[in-house]
Amino acid sequence: MAISGDAYKQIGRASAGAVSIVAAYANATTVPVGLTVSSFATLSFEPPLVMFAMQHNADSYPALVSSKVFGVSLLSVAQSDIAQLFATKGPAKIANTSFDQGATLRVPLIPGALAQVECVTQQIVGLGSQRGQYEYVTSTGFAV
Repeated sequence: MAISGDAYKQIGRASAGAVSIVAAYANATTVPVGLTVSSFATLSFEPPLVMFAMQHNADSYPALVSSKVFGVSLLSVAQSDIAQLFATKGPAKIANTSFDQGATLRVPLIPGALAQVECVTQQIVGLGSQRGQYEYVTSTGFAV
């Protein structure tokens, strides 16, 4: 399902300098995994593509790469505690966080985020210690 051009442009406006949480469900379970990224960016208007980079040794890396669908929550300044929590390793970040579920892909999203983006992985590129993921955007939501 394609998103509108206006919704795609709104993602770019919301992401200017925003820290994001990328989250998915681990190994087809209902257990979310996620991490903080500061590299989220919009790439292409048609088709609507976004990208982010993460270290290949991140504890969430195996689940995020294998899930093929995930959510990106662009955080507000008031959510800096969530950004700090998801920048750590281990299960505490999930145990202490509530999630919304995406309407289209049923992916985990952070409630109250500036924007919530549901994505399908299109390509993963490895460069050095980083892995860039390029995703097709299927759905968006924005804070009012």
